[in-house]
Amino acid sequence: MELSAFPPEFAQRIQALMTHGDLKLPPPIFTEMQAEVIDLDIVAKTLTVRFPVQARYQNPMGYMQGGMIAAAIDNVIGPLSFIVAEPNVTKSMEVQYLRPISDKIKQITVVAAFAGQQDRELTFVADVLRDDGTRLAQARSTNVLLKRKF
Repeated sequence: MELSAFPPEFAQRIQALMTHGDLKLPPPIFTEMQAEVIDLDIVAKTLTVRFPVQARYQNPMGYMQGGMIAAAIDNVIGPLSFIVAEPNVTKSMEVQYLRPISDKIKQITVVAAFAGQQDRELTFVADVLRDDGTRLAQARSTNVLLKRKF
């Protein structure tokens, strides 16, 4: 997705962040996990990203390892957080694993939404879905706005 597809204020913010020497956008893990942006709804403040379920991310029982599911969620909430607010970092993230993700599932879709802001804290929610819409996991994240500007 090109920056021109985003609102001008967001595109300017991301462009400024990209010129900062220490930032890598997209982050290497986003690329490593073969993330694919499916939808961005600026008005609803949601972001949908698809990830292939890779054999190398399986636990010994053949299911997608919980840390990789959490990484997928974080790889959607993170970019969404830059869309809805100034630079921020994750303070906490709680994941509820509802169903195992076996090797029969070829891809998962993570839908993240901005749920609100109180002072410097931002709240996000996310669902991990199978292609048929079955919810596999859900998460809630609290992010904190950084005090310094980039």
